[in-house]
Amino acid sequence: MAKVGFEFPIDASGQWDGFNDSAMEHFSGNPFQHLGREVPQNTIDAKAGNPARIRVSLKKIPPSQIPGFDGFSKTIDKCLESAKAEQNEKAVKFFDNAQALLKKKDLIVLQIEDSNTIGVKGPCENGQPFFALLKATGQSRKADTSTGSYGIGKFAPFTVSGLRTVFVTTIWKDDAGGWHHYVQGKSVLMSHLDKKKVRRGTGFWGVTEGCMPITSLTDDVPDWLRRTHDGEISGFAGTTLSILGFDAVKDWQNVLTANILMNFFGAIQRGELEVSIDGSHDINSASLTTLLNNGALAKVADEQEGEAGRFRTILSYLEALEGGEGVSIENSQNLHLGDCQVRILVGEKLPKKVAVLRNGMLITEELAGLKRFGEFKDFVAVLECSSTKGQALLRGMEPPRHDAFEPERLPPDRRSAGKTALKELAVFVREMLKRHAQDPVTEVTNLDELADFFADEEDEGDGKKRDENPAGKIVIRARQVKSKIRAPSYLPAPNAVAADVDDDLDSPDKADAQGENAGPGEGGVGEPKPNDSSGGDDASGGGMGNAQHGAFSSAPVRDVRAVPLADKRRRRIAFTPLRTGMGRVVLQDSGADTDRALNVVSSTIGKVAAGMVGSLPMISGERLMFEVELDREFVGTIKVVADAI
Repeated sequence: MAKVGFEFPIDASGQWDGFNDSAMEHFSGNPFQHLGREVPQNTIDAKAGNPARIRVSLKKIPPSQIPGFDGFSKTIDKCLESAKAEQNEKAVKFFDNAQALLKKKDLIVLQIEDSNTIGVKGPCENGQPFFALLKATGQSRKADTSTGSYGIGKFAPFTVSGLRTVFVTTIWKDDAGGWHHYVQGKSVLMSHLDKKKVRRGTGFWGVTEGCMPITSLTDDVPDWLRRTHDGEISGFAGTTLSILGFDAVKDWQNVLTANILMNFFGAIQRGELEVSIDGSHDINSASLTTLLNNGALAKVADEQEGEAGRFRTILSYLEALEGGEGVSIENSQNLHLGDCQVRILVGEKLPKKVAVLRNGMLITEELAGLKRFGEFKDFVAVLECSSTKGQALLRGMEPPRHDAFEPERLPPDRRSAGKTALKELAVFVREMLKRHAQDPVTEVTNLDELADFFADEEDEGDGKKRDENPAGKIVIRARQVKSKIRAPSYLPAPNAVAADVDDDLDSPDKADAQGENAGPGEGGVGEPKPNDSSGGDDASGGGMGNAQHGAFSSAPVRDVRAVPLADKRRRRIAFTPLRTGMGRVVLQDSGADTDRALNVVSSTIGKVAAGMVGSLPMISGERLMFEVELDREFVGTIKVVADAI
């Protein structure tokens, strides 16, 4: 009969497994946060139908009921000796605590049991899901559209185990229709000495020869590790994780519930996932809205690092996802991602965020090109790609924590497609936001905050102060011009930013009604940071040769102005070139998180092509002024990019 127990293989290679396991460290920051993300993800990937169900419960057992207790306890002692020899304070504290847990009357076990899933299919050999879960490192046997991919998430349960030990029990059905019941334990400790031989830090409970699982219901498997229903396994596919030495901290149920809600509200809303946490909450599509309005859940979510306010934002995403009045739904066919859909909800005090979901799981709210939305009304949006090829491409760009899209993670021959897909996705969403969440243009806006700095509209002024009322009676008086030497206002910044402000007619660098230049100008000089394309104040000048517009040399300018006219599509552009020659001008939206070009359709001078004004005669030191018309109304700060041709 095969020997059963814990086995930590002898290492003959001279290697040493330290206590700080890299895969576990990945989830150590907030273990409940990661547990609430990784476990449901694996359940959804293995679902046999809707909904996949998870039941979370606590069980107390005497430590002596741990299979192979004596051998495991001795291993903990040996690991403590190795930790002391290494003078690893963190490891010493852990193994001291582990010894104490094994001496208590009761040991707390957190059990996470799923149902309506296919289980973890065997046999335990390379290439099969059971082997990938228990034996392989960095391997995941899942479909291209699954929510997980790296196989690293399987270490999340170990981070909430005071013994860093988890037992896996699974029932699965083979292709011939046979049913199987597998049980195996796994411990991630550290290398230790056993009779002067080095044993690996990772060990397994089961058949010691080859570290294999128990594949039949023998007396070696205690009742608390069995998934049978009255002794039957047929028709009861699924998996149970038993986490030994669980630290049941205060509000752990609420913390786990909040993180499941924040990460899987999409899957829950569609009836694809249900979770029951004993003594706490039942999470399903019917209870979702109520739970997202729960103050206690919001409180524990806000206390997590970097999560303040996010729980309440999820409720807005849910409203957008559910549709109904006030929600705008737009679809697009992306070349690389296939069918894509965005749902937009506009309303006061919404956070201006776009949630990107994949398979019902929230991936990110920080997609490149969709981070800043100064020109739009308050809104939230939910973006999804439903096609198989789109989900596979997005999944391939996700890091192990599945919280971003990084095209560099794709194979070299697919990176270009990934970058293009994300860029086109951002453009699509912004265009739909223009359609449904564009701020209305108003002729007059009262700024009470500035009332102390300007005269009343009815005040005609006394004519003795420099600050006349711009809307009052025009009074023209002669004024002596004092010559003074000023520091150069030229700053060779990467480009020039001109706010939508009216010209200051008191400034000697402004043109008269005929466009005649009256002075050298006075632009502000800013201190741009490295790679910062918006150095200087509202009037700072500069020029650039921008790679995205082709191979053009730099055309430095100063004293840039972009004055809005009565027609919100038109601007008066003025600047002073510092080089002589032909040039061109590109206008960009300075308020966007990427340099988004504004499309010029006409100009009073030069030639318009591809949305840019070209063939501009630039003479060093002479003021250049012209009017342009955009293809749409625009309110915001304009970035002026000048290139020499």
